[in-house]
Amino acid sequence: MITTIQTEDYRRDRIQVSRVDELDMETAKKIRISLIRQGILTGRDEALLEYLREMGVLSLDHIKRLFWPGGSRKTAYNRVLKLSGHHLLGLTRSPKAAMTGCGLYPSRVYGLSTVGRLWLRQEVNNDFISRYLKRDQVLHDLMVAELFTRLTEQVRRRGRGWRFEMFGEHSASYYEQGAELPTIAPDGLGILTQMVEGEEISLPFFVEMDAGREGHGTLSSDWGRKVVGYDRFFSGNWRLHRALTRLAAFPAVLVITHGKQRMLNLAEAIAKKRQKSVIYFLARWEEDILPAEDIFTTPVWMVINPDGDVIGEKEEDRRPLMVQG
Repeated sequence: MITTIQTEDYRRDRIQVSRVDELDMETAKKIRISLIRQGILTGRDEALLEYLREMGVLSLDHIKRLFWPGGSRKTAYNRVLKLSGHHLLGLTRSPKAAMTGCGLYPSRVYGLSTVGRLWLRQEVNNDFISRYLKRDQVLHDLMVAELFTRLTEQVRRRGRGWRFEMFGEHSASYYEQGAELPTIAPDGLGILTQMVEGEEISLPFFVEMDAGREGHGTLSSDWGRKVVGYDRFFSGNWRLHRALTRLAAFPAVLVITHGKQRMLNLAEAIAKKRQKSVIYFLARWEEDILPAEDIFTTPVWMVINPDGDVIGEKEEDRRPLMVQG
């Protein structure tokens, strides 16, 4: 089960579709009204639109795996083509060579188009429509989408009694009172829940997909701000955040990076910079995440525990996100 939350606003710097609709707003609104009257969209279609709102982009491969897990890629493509024809979805740049290099299936990539945004009651204006999605941002967002797609597949295999909720950057971000910009903007938030004798047990986690590959031993200014941001989120009234209200504990932060030395250096630098008891899990994309049969239970994670100790500098000491049982 995939659930998302409704959001009232959308970050202006999130750029979705690179092939711009040549629709004026009046035409787009008429198309939306026509779709409502005809009842063309299914529940699955609406879930796909909501998922795109959270993830930003999805490849055709992701769409097939998430929404037609027992069907064919052609079935998924035909439906996506129909939604695109109604200006609900649009194509983005598809960095196919880079996708292959990152372990992603090279396929078309989609984002919300003008009518899709209107359908979800998101802001649409000429300033937004005229923007373009950069290649590196597409690849980054696709890797985040791949992580959440794999997690969704792994939760499905667990069967009844399990639920997985996914929130994208704009839903997961934390704003301090009165602030226009977020204190911290995670790439995503996942909440795994199991029902045990009528009680919900949750495993919540933020996701940070580290784009860097250099093995420097000090935090970049961006990463320094991230660590400080999570400390401030932790110290604030975090249970007022709409996605975290029912949680018993502050989510851990999953940092997914590239290369052993960079992971070791990031862990050391985060441990030195962090002031609060935020828990971090670190793993490598190519060596740890992609080969893992189950990202939750495979011991591939280096851990910075509440006391600030770094556990798992040696691979044989790595930990799982959760213990099976």
